Amino acid sequence: MMRAPLRVALSILLAGALSGMAPDLARGFTVVRVLDSTGDGVRPLDEPNRLTVDAANNVYVAGRLSNNVFRISPQGVVTQILDVGGDGTHAMLSPEEVAVGPDQSVYVSASASNAVFRRTNAGVITRFLGPAGDGVNPFTEPRGIDVAPDGIVYAAGQLSNNVFRVLSGGGALQILDALGDGVDPLDSPRGVAVATNLDVYVTGRTSDTVFRIRRDGDIRLVLDNDGDGIHPLDSPRAVAADREGGAYVAGNSTNNVFHIDDKGAVQQVLDASGDGVHALDGPNSLFVASDGSLYVTGSRSNNAFRRSPSGVVTQILDATGDGIQPLSDPGGIALDSFGNAYVAGGASDNVFQVLAVPEPQRAAGGAVALGVVAALARRRRARARA
Repeated sequence: MMRAPLRVALSILLAGALSGMAPDLARGFTVVRVLDSTGDGVRPLDEPNRLTVDAANNVYVAGRLSNNVFRISPQGVVTQILDVGGDGTHAMLSPEEVAVGPDQSVYVSASASNAVFRRTNAGVITRFLGPAGDGVNPFTEPRGIDVAPDGIVYAAGQLSNNVFRVLSGGGALQILDALGDGVDPLDSPRGVAVATNLDVYVTGRTSDTVFRIRRDGDIRLVLDNDGDGIHPLDSPRAVAADREGGAYVAGNSTNNVFHIDDKGAVQQVLDASGDGVHALDGPNSLFVASDGSLYVTGSRSNNAFRRSPSGVVTQILDATGDGIQPLSDPGGIALDSFGNAYVAGGASDNVFQVLAVPEPQRAAGGAVALGVVAALARRRRARARA
């Protein structure tokens, strides 16, 4: 295990302030690197693609090329919890996405293994879903994965063009295939998201389609390459459910994000102009916060944005990373319960934490750093009490 303690964050902040280099502080955000290519100090991290945060504020990061998954505790302790050995019988190769169930079990889709692995809270690792799929329909090159509040797991096979529902106790069933809704096809499903009303949203990357699946099995096309009728959709990858039964979908090639409400109404909410100053190019991952704010990463613009519930868009992270290590090809983004954002740099082999700094603390020089130090100390005390 490797500890990335608070003093590391403070030293970075103070060094930046003393050198006059505090670009993120000046715009109201502080950036702290919480993981890099050294991994836990023994096992490296290579090409982190996706990440997630559990209810206890642990961050889980999948290294696609290092074939492992790391957990970062709220105290900054880095631990490898899964590696290429998988469950000891089946190898875990190319882990893509990570999801956490209500019982704190961690699920990982491994595209080169054609499998989903589960690690229970007790540390027991099993191959939860394999290439045989449900025994009739195969499961190949999995990408998107999500867990419903009742523990049911949904996983998309990008190459087998299907989606499976798997009960927490086991038992898989294909619920969507290449036929889509019978009229519009599904091709290369990439993203999966479960809404609060248990609707499941699935993106078809090469079919430019998005489907909604009800618990009763009803399948409906809710978005296609026509987008909202004015702005097109091309290569939808990321999808994130909102808090009202709708979802957000990112068009990776059209550089935009659409919102689909629970009635099926579609609206473009973000485009290539980003926040009007910093462009959005290649939206790659989405996250919806509890207050309704939307977070998105730009894989080609090497940045991340926040869109407030009122529609104000702000860049929260750019290619400079923490000022020491850059951010390149950002993939996953997620928030903890304190509102801190975590962003994985797929090509820079690192993970950054973005802390919001209250606007009144936009003072100059050391005053900014001292304000950040105080804020971080308060957060540490709050975490210790949690």
